[in-house]
Amino acid sequence: MLSDNKAVAYALMRVALGLNIFGHGFFRILSGVGAFANGAVQGMDKGPLPHALTLAFLYATPFIELTLGLLLIAGFLTRLALVAGALFMIALTFGTVSTQNWAGASTQLIYSFVFFAMLWLVEANSISVDGARGAGNI
Repeated sequence: MLSDNKAVAYALMRVALGLNIFGHGFFRILSGVGAFANGAVQGMDKGPLPHALTLAFLYATPFIELTLGLLLIAGFLTRLALVAGALFMIALTFGTVSTQNWAGASTQLIYSFVFFAMLWLVEANSISVDGARGAGNI
């Protein structure tokens, strides 16, 4: 049986991660997805990835972030959201290292570790929509 402290700590970290990711997406959408994508693609154009592919990924990024953030804040489909978030970080890291942006890659590695730790401890996800549904680690 999980201790109450572990469940509370997990819920707080899940919401903090979710709010962080949600905020990225929400404010990028609020300020204009095109402005974000076109600004970010300029830094990516010095790398070897095709411009059209990079731009398409950047247009999708805020919506992916918004969705992942909402799922994590609510604790709904938490395991799936964490796996998707980790895969998203891998994709972001690939693009970032292709431009040799080592500082950005370091930040993404920190996010990747948080996704890893949250997934590792997903059995503590009892204070969540998943927990209320009896599906705490889905």
